[in-house]
Amino acid sequence: MNATVRTFRGADSAQALAAAKKALGPDAVVLDARTVPGGVLKRAEVELTVALGPVPALAPAERPRPRPVRPSGPPPAAGPAAPSAAAQEELSSDLRRLVKELGETRSELRLVALQTRAARELELPPSAAEVFSALTARGVEATLAEELVRQAMASKPLEGVVQGVRELVEERLLPCRAPWLHGDRQVVALVGPTGVGKTTTLAKIAARAILETKKKVALVTVDVYRIGAQEQLARYGEIMNVPVLVARDRSELAQAMERVRDADLVLIDTAGRSAPEDVARQAELVRSVPGVLLHLVVSAASGALELAAVAERYRALRPDRLVFSKVDESAGPGSILSAAVRIARPIACITDGQRVPEDLHPVSGRELVDLVAGNPYPPPPGRNP
Repeated sequence: MNATVRTFRGADSAQALAAAKKALGPDAVVLDARTVPGGVLKRAEVELTVALGPVPALAPAERPRPRPVRPSGPPPAAGPAAPSAAAQEELSSDLRRLVKELGETRSELRLVALQTRAARELELPPSAAEVFSALTARGVEATLAEELVRQAMASKPLEGVVQGVRELVEERLLPCRAPWLHGDRQVVALVGPTGVGKTTTLAKIAARAILETKKKVALVTVDVYRIGAQEQLARYGEIMNVPVLVARDRSELAQAMERVRDADLVLIDTAGRSAPEDVARQAELVRSVPGVLLHLVVSAASGALELAAVAERYRALRPDRLVFSKVDESAGPGSILSAAVRIARPIACITDGQRVPEDLHPVSGRELVDLVAGNPYPPPPGRNP
């Protein structure tokens, strides 16, 4: 009688043995076992070569030791051999490449869809539709992007729409001197929603002032709502060796300002509030300080619609400056235009990370335009913009 030889695969040896037992019965003999490598989308498997009947004759050196499949259940067996470090790294590399390619493909498809919509629904010529889709892909509100493109088309030849849009964006994004770069004494209060990074931004400004312009700095907080807010600011003050004062009302704030009257730069931290009445009450408190400059901190990672809503909520405060935080976390940094057009105030600085003070930067007009509209004219390698 000829032997029946078949192969069975499973996630591990126990699974493959169970399949062999079910198909050939308990008298089958395992001739060979090996691990079948996986791939990017497939796991490694165990493959068993199993015979039923007379075992084929093999040369002594080739003859494997028979292992009967016992009816009492599969014998304990080691799992599949662990892939080597090199194989794991190759798999990780393949996965990273696949994710990147999928992301790029998704972005390209979205851009094509935006261009098609702009050409069809907005009745824009192809070159203008391309500019519109590029702006919206960078996070600019569709209504703002359309307004910019149409204004550029009205004032420039069609081939000059890109430059026309950049000029219009530059008109709406006004840079100013960062707080730590002023030569005269300043009192700056940071206001804004919860979670935008006001306290960390305040610490970055303080560190820049101490390290770069050798200013004498003092910190004051009126945030008596958030758990741990005072402790966080106190830790920053201890690290930088600067005084930190707490003010719970207008009287205490006046006393604190008197105690730090010899500081070159006084930075006031506030609580993130959402209710309009709370926002107004806090603004009234910090506005009681003579000469204070309100810097509205908003997160670039919020998205255009949220930035627009925040700008509307805080516009009644009449902030003097804008600060854009978390630029590094934003999928579409062009969204900052939503706040800038609703609160037409100069932009003092941006933050793009958690490091103190490295991830805080003053910005030029061109850098702001590049942030919103992208840079179609990158500088040659080795040269700064």
